[in-house]
Amino acid sequence: MKKIPLVLAVLILSLGMLGCAKKTSEIVFWTFHTNQEGAWMQSLVDGYAKVNPNVKIKLEIIPQSDYMTSALTTAFAADSGPDIYVMSPGDFLKYVNNGLALDMTPYFTKKIHDDFMQSSLDAVTVNGKIYAVPFEIELLGLYYDIDALNAAGVNPPKTWDELIDATRKLTTPTRPGLALANEQGYYQNFIWYPFLWQKGANVIDVKAKKATFEGPAVSDALKLWGDLIKAGAAAKLTQGPWDPMVGNGAVPMQVVGTWIIGSLEREFSSKNIGLVPLPLPDGGKAATDAGGWKFMVNAKSKHKDDAAKFVMWALAGSVDKPLEWCTQVKFAYSPRRSVIDAGKAIYTKGLRKVFTEQIYDSAIPEPRYPAEIVDAVGEALQSVMFGNADPTAAAAKANDKISTFISTYQGSL
Repeated sequence: MKKIPLVLAVLILSLGMLGCAKKTSEIVFWTFHTNQEGAWMQSLVDGYAKVNPNVKIKLEIIPQSDYMTSALTTAFAADSGPDIYVMSPGDFLKYVNNGLALDMTPYFTKKIHDDFMQSSLDAVTVNGKIYAVPFEIELLGLYYDIDALNAAGVNPPKTWDELIDATRKLTTPTRPGLALANEQGYYQNFIWYPFLWQKGANVIDVKAKKATFEGPAVSDALKLWGDLIKAGAAAKLTQGPWDPMVGNGAVPMQVVGTWIIGSLEREFSSKNIGLVPLPLPDGGKAATDAGGWKFMVNAKSKHKDDAAKFVMWALAGSVDKPLEWCTQVKFAYSPRRSVIDAGKAIYTKGLRKVFTEQIYDSAIPEPRYPAEIVDAVGEALQSVMFGNADPTAAAAKANDKISTFISTYQGSL
């Protein structure tokens, strides 16, 4: 038998081993988070690289003002969407209905499934399939500058009438008395929905697939925001309505979420800031919006399995990183029971105590309406806030649009 030269044998063996080696997956991960939040996202990427060197993840941070309005939609329209992306409840269904969200159900073992609160999984489930992994629950409250209110002789408002009166008294020629969210879109609706729910109203009956955006309760909730603008709430903002404006002195009152507590403590610790539940109408019931971002995997990704495994490792694996996000990087409630148990000590610290003891039990999950419904609600709000429209007429117009849309809509609600 003819012998193979040693050098040739080594070369053949090397080529064989090279062919068996796992190719490196290159995954693109998009988010809008910056500063400490962005650093935490990068820490997930770095941590995963240490245990999975064959998976290369590139984190790309998109400006928040562009992220949901144009960046994602443009990228997916050009078939160049990221492998992993963060998603809000408001836009969730659009990506599911368009086939851009991977079914994550196979990655949820029974142990993992049981660790997540069912309500959090229900919010990302369509036709029995889980299409995203939640990692936070964010609630809304009314933050206020204690010193500014004391100087004006104003008590923290508990009712709608008191909120309007406080806004009027706190408004000066150089400073609005209150910050809401003034630009049309998902975030404005997110901030406004609790005032609608406080009156027992809603946008649609999801089970019946019927528009319910009409009646005195809807009109009153629209009118409230119109009255607040007239009383001196900010008509224009020079920064995002989600930023801690009450901390930097831009406004003395702000409707905003749990997420600013960390910034208030780190960057504005010298400010005397208070917090109360959202003011109520006469006879109203307490309500707050429970929002929170999720990770989604692009169903069309060439590396969707590797991307899904990273997401589960990051958000459904150990307790440490999710706990760090909810208790150190920012303040939010975790959708995982194990993480909540591990972070109990933090939930009554400072302003968190108000959320935990006075607001948490009134939380209602943020709706995941299609864009057409979101737009109809937003147009009604805008017309009342800035167009001096009659609230009843604005509600009726929006209700007609929603009814027309639902009558031919085939997707999930």
